[in-house]
Amino acid sequence: MQPSKTSIGSQWLEGSHWNKALLISCACVLSACSGGPPPKLYLLDSPTVNTTIVDSATVSGITSLGMSPVVLPGYANDVQIASMNANGTITQDDRHRWAEEPDDAITRVLSGRLRQHAGATVLIEPWPRDYDPVARVEVSFDKLVRVPNGGSHMVGQILLLSGDGRALLKAVPFDINVAGADLSNQAFFRAVAAGVDDIARLAVDEILVLSAKS
Repeated sequence: MQPSKTSIGSQWLEGSHWNKALLISCACVLSACSGGPPPKLYLLDSPTVNTTIVDSATVSGITSLGMSPVVLPGYANDVQIASMNANGTITQDDRHRWAEEPDDAITRVLSGRLRQHAGATVLIEPWPRDYDPVARVEVSFDKLVRVPNGGSHMVGQILLLSGDGRALLKAVPFDINVAGADLSNQAFFRAVAAGVDDIARLAVDEILVLSAKS
């Protein structure tokens, strides 16, 4: 005796329901496996400054500076923290990230440190047409990584240009290592902030030397 069409149809529907249930279960399991807590975000803060220090730059006549957004290598401009391993490879940590785009964060802190050390108005391009800076600062990084001791290693150069950007006044290379106070990610960001402060101080010192010669 052959099964009826109704019986075959009901069996097919029942099997179809089981297949769908199985697919949904698998999808839920995969979703659970790929889930987890959200990544931790870290904000780059400006380092603490000693406000009792007299700014010699103000006396020297640096009243205004312009700067371009900093340029980072591709791996360092990802929000994942990039760490240099002992074997020379770089690992990006997806669970610990910058709270904002790294180039934006470093540009923000650098402009603030230039403002502090120069005692001058510092604007990031594009600036108003009537703004006439004494000099223009451009900073590009060839390397920015977290090192095994928890600190940061920065390599790159500072370009000091005339206020209109048409003349290169000086190219200043930098290679800055800042040790971390510990192995935490917070220590890394404090090390980055200290390194950016060193870059700002170096730029202002060089502008002072150039101003004295002119």
